[in-house]
Amino acid sequence: MDMRAIATFDLQSDQYARYRPRYPDSLFRWLNTAVTGHERAWDCATGTGLAALQLARRFGRVDACDINHSQLAAAERADNIMYFECAVEHPPFGDAVFDLVTVAQSLHWFDLPRFWPHVERVLKPGGVFAAWGYDWFHVNPQVDDAMRFFRAVIEPFWSSCSQLLWDGYRDVDLPLPPLETPQCQIMMDWNFEQLLGYLHTWSATKLCVQSLGNHVLNDARQRLARGWGDPTIVRRVSMPLHIIAGRKPA
Repeated sequence: MDMRAIATFDLQSDQYARYRPRYPDSLFRWLNTAVTGHERAWDCATGTGLAALQLARRFGRVDACDINHSQLAAAERADNIMYFECAVEHPPFGDAVFDLVTVAQSLHWFDLPRFWPHVERVLKPGGVFAAWGYDWFHVNPQVDDAMRFFRAVIEPFWSSCSQLLWDGYRDVDLPLPPLETPQCQIMMDWNFEQLLGYLHTWSATKLCVQSLGNHVLNDARQRLARGWGDPTIVRRVSMPLHIIAGRKPA
């Protein structure tokens, strides 16, 4: 676990809540059909509650935890979401209490050998574990080309943990029998300011600015601006989702 990168999530939690992409409804429709009960779900490392809010529409209760107090403070509330601060490797739950355990955009940060026994323990028989994440986005050839330069500037500041996500979670050794998962994409309609806001939620961007100063990204931003064109134009931004899932034997 890279605590230096994780510490960046303390910074500008309001921006994280504002600019992070929303997950597609198709993903939650699939989860809704994959589970056998809808009483209770656990959203691990919930951040600002993006996944928890979607789950709350389908489950009687959602327990949403995170180690980051600032992220939780910025999370949107719902009557049936219970937010609390704790590490996923030390959950305060009894055995066999959850129909679903989810991890959105954060599995690569976990101490997995310490996390998996809790997943197996807290899931009900027949319960489902699902994790998903996205990496690089696509807009058009001009913006995509400029993004390659932006990524090259911040590349030294990425945590090695991110490689698990970039590899599509295919090297994750699930402790449960796997489920076939759907192909889903995040589709966002953004102007240029929203794109830049999203880029500045990346841990590598924050660490780069902290270490070298905001000016080091000026050239990269200018290239992006030229690729985008009129900054008020709204463009379609697509991000493929990597999804893995398993079911606890009944």
